[in-house]
Amino acid sequence: MSRIARKNLNTTFFHIIVQGINKEYVFSKNEYIEKYKNLLISNLQKYDVRIIAYCIMNNHAHLLLHTENIEMMSAYMKSINTSYARYYNKEENRVGFVFRNRYESEPIYEQRYLWNCIAYIHNNPVKANIVDSVEKYKYSSYKDYINMNGIATRDTIKLVFGSTREYIDIYKEIHKNKVKFKDYVENVSYEKEYKDLSKINIKEIILNKEKLKKTIFKLVIEQKIPINKVSELLGISRYKISRIIHKK
Repeated sequence: MSRIARKNLNTTFFHIIVQGINKEYVFSKNEYIEKYKNLLISNLQKYDVRIIAYCIMNNHAHLLLHTENIEMMSAYMKSINTSYARYYNKEENRVGFVFRNRYESEPIYEQRYLWNCIAYIHNNPVKANIVDSVEKYKYSSYKDYINMNGIATRDTIKLVFGSTREYIDIYKEIHKNKVKFKDYVENVSYEKEYKDLSKINIKEIILNKEKLKKTIFKLVIEQKIPINKVSELLGISRYKISRIIHKK
């Protein structure tokens, strides 16, 4: 198997997690999962977003998205989750919020990390003991790549693997290994980061563009803290943090 050199990606890939409020099983029925999946696909026509991988579980969903425009991604996710919330509340004869928050978002910067994210997403049902192998789970994109259909178009494969030649060997290889990937659905503590920030003047950092940029890059890029948590730590919006990271 030829190896594609590790390289930096231009922050256009995002690992997205949506979760039911209070960990409620908002995808508890097959028709609910199908509805969410159909919304993911149908909304692609409206927004400049590409689905790289997905896995829809009972109480949460993992998505790996590619976009050149983070505002489009935000609008895409809002459209999907708003439509699904209306559908779910009507079907369940309930009112109120359906999802815990809008979504969790983690930018992917390196090709190897991108591959690991794909394998991690597809391995979620195995990790949850729903199936004993990735190919047995119906509601993920694993088989799309094996059969080169669905979301796995030739353009998508080139985008992810750099070429369609021997991509299937790489694809199978990354799914063989036990993937160590931070699970942001879990209640991760960032006590150390809070303590570190308490030693500095956050207001001073926010007023200094260069210091703010360095702090955000340290937290998001070096320490791999999700953008929503950095927003919480610094007290500024996720949109502003994303704009700083993606600004060339």
